[in-house]
Amino acid sequence: MAATGVRGGWEIQQTGRETIRPRLAVSCVEDTGKAKSGKKCLALSIPSDTIGFEFVTLGQRLKLSAEKEYEASVWVRWPDGPGTAPPEASATSGHRSAIVSFWARHREGTGDFAGRDGWLFDNQWHRLSFRFRATDPAQRTLVYVSLLPNQKPAETTVLLDDFELSEIPAKLEMDARGERVSDGGFSRQQPGAISPPWFFANMGGNGISGQVVTSGEQRFVTMAMGKATSNFESAQMWQHVELHEGARYEVRCRMRWDNFAPDSPAPIVNYGIYHEASHTWYGPVDQVLEKTGDWRTYRFTHVPPFPGKWKLYVQLNGWGNFGNGVTVSVGDLNCTPQK
Repeated sequence: MAATGVRGGWEIQQTGRETIRPRLAVSCVEDTGKAKSGKKCLALSIPSDTIGFEFVTLGQRLKLSAEKEYEASVWVRWPDGPGTAPPEASATSGHRSAIVSFWARHREGTGDFAGRDGWLFDNQWHRLSFRFRATDPAQRTLVYVSLLPNQKPAETTVLLDDFELSEIPAKLEMDARGERVSDGGFSRQQPGAISPPWFFANMGGNGISGQVVTSGEQRFVTMAMGKATSNFESAQMWQHVELHEGARYEVRCRMRWDNFAPDSPAPIVNYGIYHEASHTWYGPVDQVLEKTGDWRTYRFTHVPPFPGKWKLYVQLNGWGNFGNGVTVSVGDLNCTPQK
């Protein structure tokens, strides 16, 4: 495969320092013993000396219809993994793994996302899939697979095969109800611990705090983590909302970078809406905050491919913030049906 650019309709992206890009590789493997089906599969590889988010991507830009629903699927395998996954292996357990990122990104690969990250803990073939709608049908959607660096960087190769996108006929619906978020401005919260309808939990440790704060007539939630927070640690604030399949919603959230410093890299806040039954995320996902200490509103469009319960969340991760201490405040979350 070509090192960069497009070949045979496939686009390859190498994201990283110039010195490392030649080793962010995509290669064609002609071996019936390694392919999932047929004679060929692809190998995606990254070296052990990745720093931060350095990764390799393979995908296609596709013109999609607003009237249809889509399912993307791909088979992936980590050939250097053990025969069976270790007990209790998870994204925060610290076990050896390969991290495959499988997404659709709207607006010519510059907009919001739908998809999932998959942690592979054994050497078996696994099918990854997700459903989505075209939120920006006037522009193409990049459907792609990336091989990400491990939380503890290691030389990694994964195989992939049978990359497919299927059309699923579906109708667009309307949601005549009003605002779907309860207490989006936190007016019913008391200073201190977060209480229902909002929830807060730590994952992979207990070092990230989340507290309701009052400032004048404003109430918001402040989340903070110290320097050198582990890549395996995160904390999430969330609320479940009930949505209609095929309806169009605008999701909004105000955020402020409280420990803003002009010479510091902008923090990444994980922000979006999650469908638990299919393990799929939608929205900005890794939202890079603007380089300011003022409040900013971050918004995205969501067209659910499933009806029912969705998790609207804001999450702070050690992974992706590269050892920097981060304090952010969150206020005025909304999920509003669009006409």
